[in-house]
Amino acid sequence: MSELAEDPLVTARRKFKHQSQSFGFTRVLLVDLITMTFSLTPALVAWWTFALFLRWSWEQALFPLWALLAPGVLATSFLVTCWLVRLGIPRMRPGTYKMEMSRDYLAWFMTLCLGHSVRIAGLQPFFFSFYLTKYLYWRAMGARIAYGVNSSIFAVLADYPLLTVGKGCTVGANVLLIGHLFLGDKVMLGNVTLGENVFVGAGAMVGPRTSIGARSWIGMHNKLLKDTLPEDSRVENFEWEHFNPANRAQPSTGARPS
Repeated sequence: MSELAEDPLVTARRKFKHQSQSFGFTRVLLVDLITMTFSLTPALVAWWTFALFLRWSWEQALFPLWALLAPGVLATSFLVTCWLVRLGIPRMRPGTYKMEMSRDYLAWFMTLCLGHSVRIAGLQPFFFSFYLTKYLYWRAMGARIAYGVNSSIFAVLADYPLLTVGKGCTVGANVLLIGHLFLGDKVMLGNVTLGENVFVGAGAMVGPRTSIGARSWIGMHNKLLKDTLPEDSRVENFEWEHFNPANRAQPSTGARPS
């Protein structure tokens, strides 16, 4: 009897272990340098500008009035810095790439590090609490997310240039909306598209190469990866596992599979 083929998951783990062991000191140091550069720069620039503005306003006759503008100066300097840094990063392209110092892998990694800056700066609660501030932040990061999207402060969005979210969408707490997936020693990048008026329940994950049609309802703790759901789809809580065929989702008319 022929020997059984190796489990794909085992193969992926073996490749990742081999790839991680090949990380030498120089490469790890370079990765840390990239991480610090892109995650710390917006935070440092924003808080330094904030401090300089307060120092300048302290010498003005109407200091209390000028001080009221300080939060706006902090937010504006952070957004402008994120936008300028992002312009210097190569454009992210969907595809599957080896985890090495290539153009596409570095473009993804730099963008990911830049997205960490809002938490390092301590500004995530501020930006994600108001419709205007989170919209401006998403646009500065390259996401195509409509104004007025309802999103929890605890939702996690990443790979912003790959995200498209239509008007009237709701993204619940602890939702993962990300455009990357690790496959052993490779990373897969793909677009994530939510049509208008889509609801994504708490704890759900929407991964790369996923498109959800308008007016769809995605219940809690579902996992969608490389899935395409038509308009008016309804996925009940805990129902969907990744890589399932999209025809499992039924229209919101109440029809259920026989």
